[in-house]
Amino acid sequence: DPLVDITYLRVRPQSHHCLYPGATFSGTQKSGRNSYDVNVTIMDVDFDASFLCGYLSIRGLTDDWPELTTYFDAEIIGSRHGFLTRKWNASEQDDMMHWQRFPAFKGVKHELQKPSYTLPDRDRGAIFMRWKERFLVPDHRVQDINGASFAGFYYVCVDFNSSAHRPAAPMPDMPEDPMMPSSPRRRRESMGLGPRRRSSSRRATQAPSTTPPGTATMNGFYYHQNSEPYQQLSLSHVPQQGTSSFEFC
Repeated sequence: DPLVDITYLRVRPQSHHCLYPGATFSGTQKSGRNSYDVNVTIMDVDFDASFLCGYLSIRGLTDDWPELTTYFDAEIIGSRHGFLTRKWNASEQDDMMHWQRFPAFKGVKHELQKPSYTLPDRDRGAIFMRWKERFLVPDHRVQDINGASFAGFYYVCVDFNSSAHRPAAPMPDMPEDPMMPSSPRRRRESMGLGPRRRSSSRRATQAPSTTPPGTATMNGFYYHQNSEPYQQLSLSHVPQQGTSSFEFC
C-alpha cells in the first residue's frame, strides 16, 4: 500500500565477518620501543557507501590524559575509494610504502585499477581502510594535547583469517638524536602537537600477545609527515557471546 507510513522503519546496519556495529578489537600500538594498550569499538558500518566509523581508545600515553578516546571515520578501499590517498599530505610513495607492509596487499596488487588504484568489490578475506580521527571524546573542543596528536591518519587492514597471512611487517626502531632539537618531530612536540604516540620510558613494553588461529586481526600504521614514522597498531577481534546493534539517527 503506497499510503502506508513507513518512516518509522529502520534499515539494519550492514556487517561483514567481524566488522559490525558493536564489534570490539583489543591490542597495542607500538611507538618506538614502547607499546600502549588500545581498544577499538565499531559504531557503524555501511559497505554500500564504503564507510565505517567508531572509537579508538589508548591508555598510558600522557600524564595529563591517562586514557585518550577519539572518534574516527573510515574510507573502505574498493570501487569508491582507491589505495591512493591524495590528501592529508600523503604522496603516492607514502601510500605504497605503507600498504606494502600488509601481507594481504600482495594478493590484490594485480587487481588495482588506475588512476586511483581502486579495487573491484568482492570478498577477499581482508579489507583495507583509511582511518581519520576527527575529535576527542567526550570533549570535542580539545584540539591540542601536549605529547600527542591525531592530525594524521591510519592505513588499516582487517584480516578475517589471521592464520592465512603472517602479521604485518614491523619497521625497525628509528632512534631520535637528542642533539637535534630543531627536527620536525621535536618542534611539533614542543608546540603540543607531537607524534601521535609519544615514546616514553615510563611505560614498560608488554609481552607480545598471542592470537589464536582463525581470529580476525586488525593492523595499521599511523602516518603524519611530521610524526614518528611507522607507529604500528596490532589488534585482535574480541568475540561476543551475544549480539548488539547501534544506530545513528
